[in-house]
Amino acid sequence: MKKNSLILLVDDIPQNIQLLGAILKNQGYSFALTTSGKETYKLLERVTPDIILLDVMLPDEDGFSICKNLKEKEATADIPILFLTAKNDTADKVQGFKVGAVDYITKPFEELEVIERVKNHLQAKLDRDQIKAYNKELEIIVDQRTNELLKKERETILAQFIQGVVHNIRGPISSALAASDLIQAMRNDLNKKIDAGIEKDELKEQMSEVWQILELNNEVLRKMAGNLESMLRKSRTDQIQEKDVYDINEMILQELEFLDVDLKFKNQVEKTINLSSGRLPVFVSLGDIAQIFENLIKNAMDALYKKECPAIVIETGSSNGFHWFSVEDNGEGIPAEIIDKIFDPFFTTKPLKVDSNGLDSPPTGTGIGLQFCKKTAETYKGKIEVETGREKGAKFTIYLPAFN
Repeated sequence: MKKNSLILLVDDIPQNIQLLGAILKNQGYSFALTTSGKETYKLLERVTPDIILLDVMLPDEDGFSICKNLKEKEATADIPILFLTAKNDTADKVQGFKVGAVDYITKPFEELEVIERVKNHLQAKLDRDQIKAYNKELEIIVDQRTNELLKKERETILAQFIQGVVHNIRGPISSALAASDLIQAMRNDLNKKIDAGIEKDELKEQMSEVWQILELNNEVLRKMAGNLESMLRKSRTDQIQEKDVYDINEMILQELEFLDVDLKFKNQVEKTINLSSGRLPVFVSLGDIAQIFENLIKNAMDALYKKECPAIVIETGSSNGFHWFSVEDNGEGIPAEIIDKIFDPFFTTKPLKVDSNGLDSPPTGTGIGLQFCKKTAETYKGKIEVETGREKGAKFTIYLPAFN
């Protein structure tokens, strides 16, 4: 325990001040002195003592009122207060505890009692301060670790996204280049035939073949441009942080269009999409809800890794003042013994790896995806639910307040 802890003595009786001051000084404590409520408040604006010894009777304000006021202020609420009271004044002791005091020292003062009570409550205060410091350090460490994991996860998702883009565009580019090569070859052949005096009908036939190839090539380029525009639109909407009214159905369709750059998701997973027939308006940030949906789809895809006949069901609807969307897979499901832990930060059944060796790498996780979904939904006064009692597969539903 620090012997130089600062003790504030609030008393206006010279004999009390002299006796308590001597005891505290002999124990190596630093102490400050005030003789009224006004002086006490003024001093506490400049310094924060480790403990306060407070007399009940003061010239301008009684100690109970001072204690109550200090406990109501955030800056002074945690300072332990010990009342100075007469030995047989039970009413004062009871009242002191009611307004927030932690203990009392009886008059006339006994040196050993003063020493022990001050020492015990100072130690308790220092222990609480240490715990708060540890908790603060832990919060900082957790925040840093979370940010690192989020950064790594985003880097992993970006790498997978880029690979998906490359795979999705490589084919059309190859087709366009092949068509260009074919047109070049046909042009050279036509030039030779024109020089040799090709017949008009044969020229028309060969030119028709060229136009067909050009039209096919244009179709490939239009498709590729559409894919790029979809990705650019997705990139722009992810930057939107302002809340606005969005339709859940439209958001889901837009996200599905974006997710189709993942060839596994697009071609190897059976998708059943059951969207509500009516609009489902919610007041949200588009990027937040998009990230929730992507996290749920990613988890579903991980659950379907190397599963025969993988399938995902996506649904939307409305009930009890909420609009909702759900993602369901036919994977192995969530064991009953861990279903209560899946929203805990850093809890994951997947290896805690963040690097990726390609699109066919085994699933890895950070344990923050579902935690993000839960916290984000709750910021909009919504919630996330996981269906329990299933033998196979998993189903997650996000509920958001309906916007009327």
